[in-house]
Amino acid sequence: MDDRFRQIAVLAASQHSVVSTAQLKAHNVDASLRSKWEQRGLISRLGPRSFALAGSPPTFERAMASGLADLAGFGVAAGRAGARLYGLDGFPGCSTEFLVARAHRRYSTDGLVCSTRRPLTRADIVTVRGFRCLTAERLILESPQFAFTRAETENAIDSAIRLRLVAEERLRARVVRDHRTGINGGRLLLDALVDTGGESRLERWFLRLVRQAGLSRPLVQKTYRDGTRTIARVDAYFSGGLVVEVSGHGTHASRRQRQVDAQRHTELTLRGLRVLTFTYEDVRDRPAWVIGRLREALALAG
Repeated sequence: MDDRFRQIAVLAASQHSVVSTAQLKAHNVDASLRSKWEQRGLISRLGPRSFALAGSPPTFERAMASGLADLAGFGVAAGRAGARLYGLDGFPGCSTEFLVARAHRRYSTDGLVCSTRRPLTRADIVTVRGFRCLTAERLILESPQFAFTRAETENAIDSAIRLRLVAEERLRARVVRDHRTGINGGRLLLDALVDTGGESRLERWFLRLVRQAGLSRPLVQKTYRDGTRTIARVDAYFSGGLVVEVSGHGTHASRRQRQVDAQRHTELTLRGLRVLTFTYEDVRDRPAWVIGRLREALALAG
């Protein structure tokens, strides 16, 4: 066996069984030898600038490595593929999606490739699970390019905030700026941001109830500390010292969790706060009751 193939096999093994034409050339594999390897079944072409070792399975990771190789260093994982790499909620599929700067839009691969007029700088690119990828913030800003649905946009924002991949206020500021300057997709993102910022779909439902009732938006995920010790990070804080917590299925069911909840409630109360708790069923099945109790509490708070 040609020693060059052994070197290529080792390299491909570290790249999900993918090797680029540029890497083959760097190992002195010219077009003629590459063709012989293909004929012998040692490698198979995947895209314009990518090959796979024979017998390697067609995984999502292999498709991503192939796409990035085809884009010759100018592309980054984006869209739903980037969301899957980050582990954002609601992106389980295997679609491969990439972003390139407008100047490199001639490059192509089997996956979806979108181009952007915005500068694509080093600050916008990180490595996620071994792949060049947009930062989570930039991925969300570019999501209209990939025709994200409203649900996908909300899921991406909510889970990126929960995973501490983006800062909500910074994201809001960038979306507002893009909308004002006429960048395509700003309206969709503004709409999706209206009720985001919580850490779950239940919290988003609650924020939507608050908005529809004409009440002022609360501060979400406010943290209270005693020195270096975190007492609580509450779901929603309203003016006048009113805290609202929403509890989902199973998250407060164990004896230990009930003890933690009671301690949080006690420590917040001792700091002059009043705490309301609404359940999943409250928010989903009797929103009018939730808003009624919230109005009462806000009136008492002055």
